[in-house]
Amino acid sequence: MPDPRIWPVPSANDTFATVGVASAVVLAANPNRVDCDFINTSANWISLGRGNVAVLYSGESLAPRGGSYHIGVDNLFLGAIFAIASGVDSNLSISEGTKP
Repeated sequence: MPDPRIWPVPSANDTFATVGVASAVVLAANPNRVDCDFINTSANWISLGRGNVAVLYSGESLAPRGGSYHIGVDNLFLGAIFAIASGVDSNLSISEGTKP
């Protein structure tokens, strides 16, 4: 059952990040985050780091063309998300839900 404190999610920010072969922040820390989805729409592997530098093939690694990771009530993380890819100009689709 959805957490009644944050359901329904009042707003969302849909965006993307171009991920390269060096770790960089793809989503800033947000104390109002209630959920977030990351989908790898590129042909390369993308790895995420929660609150620290991303290391390729470590942490949450997203397979090419559809690998995904969900942050929700059971694993809510409010810090910055870093990403690194196995190839340059890799695309990461991001949808972050927020509360007021």
